[in-house]
Amino acid sequence: MIFFLKDILRCRVLTSGIYETIFSVERVRFHMFDVGGQREERRKWIQCFNDVTAIIFVTACSGFNLVLIEDEKQNQLRESLDLFKNIWNNRWLKTISVILFLNKQDLLAEKIKAGRRLEEYFAEFEHYVVSHAELEKSESNEDPEVTRAKYFIRDEFLRISTAGGNNRHSCYPHFTCAVDTENIRRVFNDCRDIIQRMHLRQYELL
Repeated sequence: MIFFLKDILRCRVLTSGIYETIFSVERVRFHMFDVGGQREERRKWIQCFNDVTAIIFVTACSGFNLVLIEDEKQNQLRESLDLFKNIWNNRWLKTISVILFLNKQDLLAEKIKAGRRLEEYFAEFEHYVVSHAELEKSESNEDPEVTRAKYFIRDEFLRISTAGGNNRHSCYPHFTCAVDTENIRRVFNDCRDIIQRMHLRQYELL
């Protein structure tokens, strides 16, 4: 059997426990801890938060019409928003900035184009309007409804990060597609710069 890169990229393994990974991007060394997102895994996180420069929060935007495996009454995206809010408002993390990966943009686009209605799960979406500035940044060939959907989800997270008026940490959102290697390369180059600035600020060198 022959496996291609796209096959490997689409493999999914449930994260249980804490996995430590060290890698480099453009000569900058990343020391990353991957933690499970399921409810029963979250109690293990606290030991990872000591002396971290940033938190990378990954959410599956395509989960807007799905429910949790462990709780069939809870919408996946709402659960992700609730978790983000808990992390953002955690008193021990008030100075730790969050890099937000709005992942599975390809699957989100497929669902919206197939007629899945985001407003059936998030009523606020019905009257949501993308700002002119954001429209100018969007790809010219992108479906307008896909553009609305992805920016609506982004703004739901940003609304949480700006609600408290705390300027000691920031949220840096990125639209990502984990199976698009070029997209991930660009995003991690951006993350490298962000994390370097955070590190300097953390030690009052910036």
